[in-house]
Amino acid sequence: MTKASIVVMSHLSDAQEEINMGYANKGIIHNLNFVKYIILQTGGDLTKEIDPDVMYDEFNDKQK
Repeated sequence: MTKASIVVMSHLSDAQEEINMGYANKGIIHNLNFVKYIILQTGGDLTKEIDPDVMYDEFNDKQK
């Protein structure tokens, strides 16, 4: 289990790095949408412990 805030910051940093490198692709949008998903699933309480792998799988399943 990991604090949601750490996962959110990691994905935002990845998106930021891709933008800084000049990438404009679906990966950035996917990262940002996953961050929004985490925020919604935690009710905005990013101090909650989450299983990022399980949550990522759930998020991807809903994208299909």
